[in-house]
Amino acid sequence: MAADPDIEAAWKTMRANVRRILQPYVQDALLEERVTDISDWLNANGWKPPLRRIDPIIAAGRAARDQAARTEQQ
Repeated sequence: MAADPDIEAAWKTMRANVRRILQPYVQDALLEERVTDISDWLNANGWKPPLRRIDPIIAAGRAARDQAARTEQQ
């Protein structure tokens, strides 16, 4: 996925969380295959793992700009 150790760790965490969520619903023999399918789909669609929490002020600014852009498009 990525050479950066922080990004690698975030992908491993995501895979572990997907595995934990699916485990009660998917047969053990198919679990790793389904986790890989989901991970590959996320990667193909441009998902990138968050590396750190975003400061609330920055998040609010981004949300405001996004809302303004959406309003402007309508």
